Amino acid sequence: MIPASLLAAYAWHPFLNQPPIWDQWYLLLLPLCLGVSIAYKSVKCHTMSQVPWEATVIFFWILIGMVTAAGVLVAVIEWF
Repeated sequence: MIPASLLAAYAWHPFLNQPPIWDQWYLLLLPLCLGVSIAYKSVKCHTMSQVPWEATVIFFWILIGMVTAAGVLVAVIEWF
């Protein structure tokens, strides 16, 4: 049996320690874009039945914009 104090020492504390995602940080863009698109379209659409399709469309537009912005920034960095 493992002592509770040892388990507590190795436990991950969400707001005190960073999550172990150093190599996959760019994947955090997906839930961020999804949350923003759902929240925005929930406020803007006249009926809630429109929200899933409209949020999906704006989700992909946000992703395309972010990827384009990243590409432009990489090009500017390489140019300088």
